[in-house]
Amino acid sequence: MIPRSRRLFGSSPLSIHQQQSQHEGYAPVTVDTRALIDKVLARYSGEFTVFRELLQNSDDAGCDAAEIRFETAAFLSLKPGAAMKASSPMLPDLKTTNVERWTFKNHGKPFTKDDWDRLPKIALGNPHPQKVGAFGVGFYSLFSVTESPYVSSGGKEMEFSWKGDQLCYQFGGTPQTETSDPWTTFRMPLREAAPMPSVSEFMQFLTSSITFMVHLKDVTVFFDHHRLGQITKSLGQSLVVPIPPELKRSSPEKNMTVKLVRQHRKSFRYLSVMITAEVILPLCDSTRMHETKVDLVVFTAEVDVSVDKKLSKELYRCTKKDPPTHLKYSLIYTGKDEYDQSCINEQTHHPEFPFPFRGLRADLDRATHTRVFIGHATAQTTGMGGHMASYFIPTVERESIDLVNGNVVVWNRELLYVGGFLCRTVYQLELSKIQKSWEEAAAGESQSRKLQDQRFLHLLKFFTFHHSTPSPRVTELLAKSFYGCSTLPLMVLSSVGVCGAPDVRRFDSELAKFLKSLPMLSEDVTRDCVCFLDGLPDEQKICTITPEDVLQDLRHHALHVEELVICLRWWINSGRKGVTTNMADLLDAATLRGTRETIHLSSITSFVDPKVLGPHIPPNGPLPLFLIPLDISNHFNYEELTSFRWKEFTVVAWLQHISHPDVMSVDKEYDFTQSIDWARLVLSTICRVWPKLSEDMRSGSREVFRSRSCIPTSKGLHFPEHSYLPIAENALLRQLDLPIISHHSRFKVDEDMKEFLLSIGVRKNPPVQSLLNRMLPTGDWTIHDLVSYLVQQGSSLSSEDLSVLESAKIFLKESVQSSEENIRHCVRDLYPPVDIFRRLQLPIIKWSKKSEWKDTTPEARLLYRLGLNRFPPLPNIVELCSSSDSGLQETAFAYLCDRLHSQYADYNPESFRNVEFIPAESKDRTCLKKLGEVFSGTQWKALGFYVVRDGYSSTLLHQLGVMQHPPTSELLNLLEKDPPRDEKSATHWFEALSGHLASFSALDLAKLSGLAIVPTGPPNALKMLPPTKCYLDQGQQPVLYAKLFIFVDFGSKANHFLSACGSKNQVSIEDVVQVLIENPGRFFELAGGYEGFLVELRKLAYHRQDISNVTLNKMSHSPSLLGVRRRETQGQVRWDYEYRFLPSQEITIVDDMDDYQLFHDYLFVAPQEDVLEHFYKRLGCSYLSDVVGWSCDGLHEIPSTETCCKVRSLILDRLPLFVQNYTDIKPGGANSFVPDHLKVKASKKIVVTKILAAGNVKRTRDAQTIARRQGDFIELWISEAAKCDMYEVAASLCRLLFGGNKMNATVLGAILSADRAFLERRGFLGWCGLPAFNWLTSIDYITAGQISQQHADRYGGGDEKKKECSTGSSSTTNSPQQSVLDTELDPQLSREKPPGSSAASPQCPSNSRAADSVRQKIHKVSHISSDESLGIDGHSTSLSVSRTSPEVIPQSYIQTIVEQAVGRDQSTIRVAEIQCLSSGFCRIMPAKCLRKIGQVKNIQVYVDEGMHDADTFRQRKFGPLSRFADIIISLSEIYRISTDTLCVFYDVSGGRIAFNCEGVIYLNLHYFEVWHDEQVMNGNRQNAQMSWFLALAHEIAHNVTKQHNSDHEFWFSAICEAHLVAFSRLLRPDNTCLRYVLWLAFMVVGILFAYSAICTALVINLPH
Repeated sequence: MIPRSRRLFGSSPLSIHQQQSQHEGYAPVTVDTRALIDKVLARYSGEFTVFRELLQNSDDAGCDAAEIRFETAAFLSLKPGAAMKASSPMLPDLKTTNVERWTFKNHGKPFTKDDWDRLPKIALGNPHPQKVGAFGVGFYSLFSVTESPYVSSGGKEMEFSWKGDQLCYQFGGTPQTETSDPWTTFRMPLREAAPMPSVSEFMQFLTSSITFMVHLKDVTVFFDHHRLGQITKSLGQSLVVPIPPELKRSSPEKNMTVKLVRQHRKSFRYLSVMITAEVILPLCDSTRMHETKVDLVVFTAEVDVSVDKKLSKELYRCTKKDPPTHLKYSLIYTGKDEYDQSCINEQTHHPEFPFPFRGLRADLDRATHTRVFIGHATAQTTGMGGHMASYFIPTVERESIDLVNGNVVVWNRELLYVGGFLCRTVYQLELSKIQKSWEEAAAGESQSRKLQDQRFLHLLKFFTFHHSTPSPRVTELLAKSFYGCSTLPLMVLSSVGVCGAPDVRRFDSELAKFLKSLPMLSEDVTRDCVCFLDGLPDEQKICTITPEDVLQDLRHHALHVEELVICLRWWINSGRKGVTTNMADLLDAATLRGTRETIHLSSITSFVDPKVLGPHIPPNGPLPLFLIPLDISNHFNYEELTSFRWKEFTVVAWLQHISHPDVMSVDKEYDFTQSIDWARLVLSTICRVWPKLSEDMRSGSREVFRSRSCIPTSKGLHFPEHSYLPIAENALLRQLDLPIISHHSRFKVDEDMKEFLLSIGVRKNPPVQSLLNRMLPTGDWTIHDLVSYLVQQGSSLSSEDLSVLESAKIFLKESVQSSEENIRHCVRDLYPPVDIFRRLQLPIIKWSKKSEWKDTTPEARLLYRLGLNRFPPLPNIVELCSSSDSGLQETAFAYLCDRLHSQYADYNPESFRNVEFIPAESKDRTCLKKLGEVFSGTQWKALGFYVVRDGYSSTLLHQLGVMQHPPTSELLNLLEKDPPRDEKSATHWFEALSGHLASFSALDLAKLSGLAIVPTGPPNALKMLPPTKCYLDQGQQPVLYAKLFIFVDFGSKANHFLSACGSKNQVSIEDVVQVLIENPGRFFELAGGYEGFLVELRKLAYHRQDISNVTLNKMSHSPSLLGVRRRETQGQVRWDYEYRFLPSQEITIVDDMDDYQLFHDYLFVAPQEDVLEHFYKRLGCSYLSDVVGWSCDGLHEIPSTETCCKVRSLILDRLPLFVQNYTDIKPGGANSFVPDHLKVKASKKIVVTKILAAGNVKRTRDAQTIARRQGDFIELWISEAAKCDMYEVAASLCRLLFGGNKMNATVLGAILSADRAFLERRGFLGWCGLPAFNWLTSIDYITAGQISQQHADRYGGGDEKKKECSTGSSSTTNSPQQSVLDTELDPQLSREKPPGSSAASPQCPSNSRAADSVRQKIHKVSHISSDESLGIDGHSTSLSVSRTSPEVIPQSYIQTIVEQAVGRDQSTIRVAEIQCLSSGFCRIMPAKCLRKIGQVKNIQVYVDEGMHDADTFRQRKFGPLSRFADIIISLSEIYRISTDTLCVFYDVSGGRIAFNCEGVIYLNLHYFEVWHDEQVMNGNRQNAQMSWFLALAHEIAHNVTKQHNSDHEFWFSAICEAHLVAFSRLLRPDNTCLRYVLWLAFMVVGILFAYSAICTALVINLPH
């Protein structure tokens, strides 16, 4: 029992206050013991850590035996005596039986007082330098399994327990017993009961743990009272190993020096019992012990240690002990024999129980099991084949070597150098043994070299340094020491013995077959020791064999045939792999060991191709010395042999060699001109290779044979050309007695031989000339017989034979007449005996009647080959076509046409351009004509041209060179010199020319347009006119146009030709103007006088935009403008009018009636209608106010009267109303008018003098008022002599302020004259009620607006507005109340009209533009005051569009208006002309000018009523229409409007882009086609969508307001804004649309400004 004295572990009995007083205010640091121990234990990751520490402590205590007991609760419950006597024959299941306590006992030295003092103190290790323990934490590994460990030793005991987180212990003496206990005991009650560890694994752990321990030799394991196993270690005899002198014994920093190396064996015995649940053994065997033994060779280096004081001090600080003065470094080496025996033992070991010594055996695979031992095994692997042990300084948990702490690293690094040194020593020792055995095997000893190679392989695998873990630095330092501790390179075993590594090469299976003296590793070493070889230092690398190594080896010995073949094959493969080699070096080094003498490869220059001559050349025949032997060359192909720069020993070269006189003279047996057998062998050899020879080779071979008598025949050896193949049975041929080649057993004349013999000149048949000379004169053979014989010979006929037959005159022709002489001809002069050639009267070959002629027979083919004509040559057949014999000519021409493709494909019309051979006909005759004089188109016959007779294909005629149509130049000449003279001829001519239009160029058509080729009028008054002077009759024409222009109609096809030549389908405004300019008097007369002329003049004014500027300029400067002068008739009340056509500068436009009254008899004025006046102004006529000046002298001011004050007050009150409401007046000086500067003065009388500048005519009259500017002041003078008239006041002010006196004065006078009640009823005074109203600012604003109007007028916008306003309005109705001008104006101000003018004329309304503006303004104001607004259809609507209110319009209201504007539904076009919008680009087109032609994709399509070929418009424009419809439909979905309200029209005459007619929007296809169609076809739809998106928004805004003003601009912007996001999705995909909204907004805003500016400026001809 331990006394009841208990101490706190790790605490001090002093209080904190006492500690502070003792340590001068410092307090000690307290420690959480449980946390500290838990953290220390966390670093112990290895298995069996508790037993590892206890075993190491036992060894440090000098213990030689230890016991480990695993005790169950049942066993512990027994009394000590009973427990020791307990015996059970059977072990329980160790895997499931829980153990309650572990007990460890060692038989070492008992604990001393110092040991007991250190035990309860953490980090107080054993200070003995030779002891492994250093950190004082190993004992606390017990707390990993127990909460209260117990220790007893030498009669003392100590027990530990926890009080909370504080560890306490009790120390005292053990109870007294009879005998003292010599064991030191550690008891560990388990924290949780559990089965004991696996017996097999635990025994492997114990085996490896005690291997390197100094004292511990025996460990026994018990389970309760059962002995499970026992490990016993014994040491063998120690031997001193000699250290090679080249090894450096001292470490790099001289801290350690190897004194000696010892070798001794360790023997282990292992007793264990196999008692696992899986083992099926008899019950009697359950206690039988299985014994296993292993012997280990351990090399131990004894090292002297000498460290300096600094390092010693630092090591002491880290380990709390001084470094030892000497130490040992051990290495377990397993030799080849021991390793193999261990593997056998493991295989024979019981499979259910792993081999206990497995961890001690060498690891030759990846060195993952060999460990570094620091007393016991650590987690650090060595990276090589064996375990190592030494005095390393480990990390705290003793799992690995400390290679982090700077001073500890020095110690461990020095130790690892000793480890590498020891490895190198063992390596050298084992290699020396292998070398000795190698030399004995070479001397004939029993052991073979193969066995030594295996031992050397085992040695290399053992000392292969792999990656070590956890620190790879261990392997790196060991390898560095292993290779660097020697002054000599590493020695290895090679094919010639032990050599230095740099001198040895890696094994090469191919090179090893012929290399004899090159040191080379074995195949097994090279294959299995790649890691070792790759790990060698660069200076000790074992390289692969290089070409230089091969050359060096070849220079020392000659090669046999098989070796040379392998050598050459290797060299070829090296070149293919990209190895740079010098072929000359190989040929100089290699020598072949021949049968008689050696052959240097450098003397070889040629080879025999193994695929051609090689298999057939006689090997015993004479061969040159420069030829590579055949048994070598047969192993290579042609390309490989040529790679040695050898040339092929060809068949020709062989023949030349054996035919050389020097060679043939050596032995007659090999002279083929004397030895028949050798000749037959040579010919047979060449015959076999003949098919493989090139033509050059064959030609060279023929040359050799041709000059030598080498053909064996029936008459001996003959030259080839004098020898003949065996002849067929033919009596006539046998009579020739020729030298014929005969058969022989070694010379078979088969088909291949015959072919070969024929190719070298041997004849197959007798010469043809001989046959002709001998057989034809005798008459034995006919021509048919000769041809049949020649056919049988076939290809054997020589070129010479064929040449003889071609030139021989031996053939007869058929006799047409019996009297003809029977003359023989060459075959090339004759034709086959067929009927067509007889009808063509050609010479026919005479043929046997017994045999029918066929082109496919062999006889016919032979004759064709000899030159018999298959068909007449092209010149001959063309000559026959031009024959005067009509039958022959027709046959020949038909033959030429039928066979033009098959026989005359090379026909070239240019070669027969001057030959008359084309059968032609005209109106009255037939004949033969040349090419170019006749045409294949029959329609040209009516024009007098020659055409080919009927019955011939136009395609064939075209290929013959016959043109289908005459050249356009001839047609032009014909039309110019002899045009058609009547309507019928002209119809035929023009119809024919219409089909030929494509061949006319633009210049040709331009020339035709000016030629008088159109007959008009009756035959007796025929008049020829050019096409441009004629118009195509399209039906009912106006009477005037029928008088002014010539209309013709020759039918649709003929009219098409005239249209291409310049004839128009209808009269254009341009044409009317040209006629007017040419003869205005005639035009005036035909129009029916003044009234009819005005009607036509109005049309010109309405369509002014369709007249070119050139024509307008011409009209302006020519006397073509109608001027009217009024004269008084004496004695009558009415006026006389004089009409005269004058240039524009001589005509005046009346804009001041007072001046006109004064000077009317001097002036020719324009007709007084607004539209005509604007037209005249555009042509350059001047206003009357611009040509009349005035002056007023003698004004005498009188005192201001009451009238002056009233007039001034009235002007200041009413003038702002006039300016504010009529913003379209022309400004004068109002922009600088200031109310304070207006002065009204009175004069007794005012006399004004007017001067007409043109004629310097003066008129003087009395005036009621005048206005003039004096400096910054405006003076208004009122005559006292006359009554004040407000019209005169208004006229004077308008002249000064607005530069005119026309309707401005009328309107202003009405406002000045009206009373306030009337103006209030009309809403005028509401403007004056605005606070602080600055009417001068309004004048300035109006002036600025009118500047842009003047700019628009400069481009024709003003005239366009005048035209639009003159057309009347079907959508505007008058107010129920009559306007001021209708009720208040003086009758004297009514417009005076010349005789014949009609007030009811719809083309020219009686009221002026200014009066219309006044009506509309007053009407609008009155409606605004009653909360109503005018829709475009003339009816009141709920769409309130006035924006004059200063309040901000709510967004909801704007949204409502936009939705209503988009939703308008106006689906019909009014028959009457529609009110035009102000801007030209969207002015409404008159309904009667549009014609509906159908629909495309549910969108209606309209065209101009006068368009030519309107019926085919959809087919011609289908592509653009479809693409435009797609754009429109996509935009209709954006605006959510029906396609029923969208139409497409096509108009090129004006500037209309789009217009809105009663809610239906019309879009011009012409603009889409010009601007966007090409982009849309190329896939770019965005520009088109953007442009027409804005155009639609513009027209939809007209559903709200018809004007182009700020209201329209506002709603246009609102509509765009409402649909902008949806439109952005159309431009971009949904997933990316938001990122483009901002971009699109900026773009649209910019376009809106530009677009609105265009609308406001009224520019009609500019694009968006």
